[in-house]
Order: sequence, then C-alpha cells, then structure tokens
Amino acid sequence: MAAAKPSQLSLIEVTSLGVGTMIGAGIFALFGEISTLAGGYAWAAFLAAGVISGLAGYSYFSLSKISKTNGGIAEYLTRGWNGGLTGSVISLCYFLSIAIVLGLVAKSFAHYSVQVFGLSNAMTDPLAIAIMVVFLLVNAAGIKFMGISEKILVIAKLVVLVGFTVIAFTHFNASVYSGNQGTVAFDFGKFVNAVALANLSFAGFAVIANAGGSVRAGADTIGRAIFIAIAVVALVYVSLDIAVFGSISLDTIETAKNYALAEAARPVLGQAGFVVLGLTAIISTMTNINANTFSAANTISYMGSAGQLSPKLSKRLFLRQGNIAMILTVVIVMAMILTLDLGQIGDVASLTFLLVHSFIPLGNVLNQRQRTGANPVLLWLAVIGNGGLGLFFIYHLFGGHDLELLVFAGVVLFALVFEVINTRIFGSKAA
Repeated sequence: MAAAKPSQLSLIEVTSLGVGTMIGAGIFALFGEISTLAGGYAWAAFLAAGVISGLAGYSYFSLSKISKTNGGIAEYLTRGWNGGLTGSVISLCYFLSIAIVLGLVAKSFAHYSVQVFGLSNAMTDPLAIAIMVVFLLVNAAGIKFMGISEKILVIAKLVVLVGFTVIAFTHFNASVYSGNQGTVAFDFGKFVNAVALANLSFAGFAVIANAGGSVRAGADTIGRAIFIAIAVVALVYVSLDIAVFGSISLDTIETAKNYALAEAARPVLGQAGFVVLGLTAIISTMTNINANTFSAANTISYMGSAGQLSPKLSKRLFLRQGNIAMILTVVIVMAMILTLDLGQIGDVASLTFLLVHSFIPLGNVLNQRQRTGANPVLLWLAVIGNGGLGLFFIYHLFGGHDLELLVFAGVVLFALVFEVINTRIFGSKAA
C-alpha cells in the first residue's frame, strides 16, 4: 500500500474540521435563545436538528462518491443540478452564508476576548479583524498545517466542554430540572423555531465536504467523517443541555442569552468557571473561523474552476495555497465587522443553510440518484425535513422579524442576479 501523501488529511483531521465548526460560536451564542424557546425540551430540539442534519449528511455522503475535489457543496450542487443556473445560485448563497457567519464568529471571538482578558471595548473590531488575518495565513500555509491546528484546537475544546458537562451533572437536581421544564410551556411553533436555530449549530459539518480532494481514503472517509461528527456533536449538545438545565435556573440562562454557557458555569464553578468557559468560547470561535475560511475559499475556488466564476479567483498568490478567493472571503468579513450589526444574523444564516440542505438532496434525487446509488426515501426525507423546517421558520418570522426576511431575500436575489449576469451576459458556464 502506498504511503499517504503529506498534504492529505486523516479521518481524525477531517472529522475535526466538522466538529470544530459545529461546536463553534453557534452553540455559545444560540444556547440561550434555544433554551428560551424550547425550555426543558431544548435537548429534544438539538436532537431533532441532529436527525435533520444527518439526513442532509446522507445526501452529502452519496454525492461524495462522484465528487473528487475540494469543491464540497459547490461541487455537489453543480453535479446534482447538471451544471445549471440553480446549482450556481445556491452555491453562491452558501458562500455568502459562510461569510455572514464568519463575521458573527469573529465578533463573538472579540467580545469573549474583551470580557475574559479585561480589555477595552474599543479593541473589539481590531481583534475580530486580527483573528481573520491570522487564520487567513493558517489556511494559506497549507492544508496539512490547517488540519493539524484544527485537531489540536478541537481536542482542547472537547476536553473543556465534556469536563464541564460532567461537573454540571454532579450538581444535577431533579427539582431544578422540573422547575425549568415547567417555566416555559411547550409550544409547537416555538419548538420548531428552536429546531431551526439548533440546525445552525450542526451546519458546520458541511465543511467536511470541502476536504473531498484532500483526504487519504476518498469518499468513504468523507462519509464516515460526516456521520461521526454529527453523532459526536449531538451527544455533546444533548448532554450539555440536560446537565445545565438540571443545575441552574432558566432565569439565569435567559438573563445572559448571548453568553449563556459561560454564565451557566458561574453557579457551578464560580468565577473560575466563567473564565474557563469563556476561554472555551474563544477556542471554539477560533476553530470555527479556521474551518469556515477553508470552506469558503474552496467553494469560490471550485466555482471559478467550474466556470461559474472567474478562474482567476483560485490562482495562488502567496504561501502554499493562498489565493484571491481566500482574500475575498476575509475582505467581505472585515467589511461586515466594521459596518454591520450581526445581532439577528442567526436567523438569516439558519434559513440559508436550510435552503442549501434542501437543494442538495433534491438535485441528487432528481438528477443523480442512478450514479450515486442513494436511497430515494432518505433523500426525499432530507428534502422534506430541511425544506419543511425552512418554510415553517419563514412563516414564524413574518410580522415580527421582517429585517431577517429581507436580508435573506437579498442574499438569494443577489446570488440569482449575479449568476444570471455571469452566465448569460459574460458567457461563463459551469463545467
């Protein structure tokens, strides 16, 4: 058997990409909101989101068998929709959603850093920009260096989160859990809303697909990595939620929605616990930025090589694999850091990911099932699960969250207009 090339990723490294992205800013920023909506059933919202993500992951797995590059979602959409406009538009939507989430994550990193290290609030934006530049260089240094750094960061993060969960279980009180469960009456609409938000905490598994051309064992590695990552993260989320709900009051969680997990550590471990969870949040955001920068750059690079965008975007400019696509991603994120309020971006990102996760299995079942050999029932369940959740979420947002809907519509419209101009006027065509 030939030795693996030095530039290739192992199963552990590529799985770490997914886990590192999923257990990122999403769980730290959204835990409080999900808890407010679902109350004592928040664990069920995380579990349901994991199942829906797993269905989408099955479509990824089947498409990985006929996809051999680092294009990931962009390649799956191109192949699933036979190189048509639909695949190009949804691919660009995916890239824009990554850039939006990166802006949120970078600012989250900066806010936690300011609190934990006692820095001036004026340092927030400079720190957010600095961390983006750091991981631009990490990704540009090469795929192997990026994979090793991700593995180290993910292990450190899981040790802290699992350790906190175990300690929180030692403080578990059945009466506290029962009281929290009764504080928020179960409401189906709010529960589905919570599932949609929890879905964003799983969406990071998509970055695994962007390593399709850099793994040691091809399609089997990608499929195994996707399901292992989703299973590990679901176990962490459900266990963490039950432990927290059985040890502190829901009022405490709701008071500190944006940093609920760090605040949850204070009653259990005191100020030291707050600092430890704050540091974990910092590590989490770093791994999220690392993996999402990798994913965004590969998405645009693939679209360039496939004729959906200019191929010059994937031309190497610096270090081993630094290119215009990578720089473009970071520049967009920097612009958002300096100009946009990202407080409501979770809803927009959730809708965009649900859109993508609906069109990937739909293209697979309509156009590529004979080549991928995928089970049509599972593919249709993925379409119905992700698409239905997205439609219900849109319905829920009408009336009180018009800004999120306008931004989401703007993302889709921009992608459509841009791709129509690119393919119809300038004559670019997907390969």
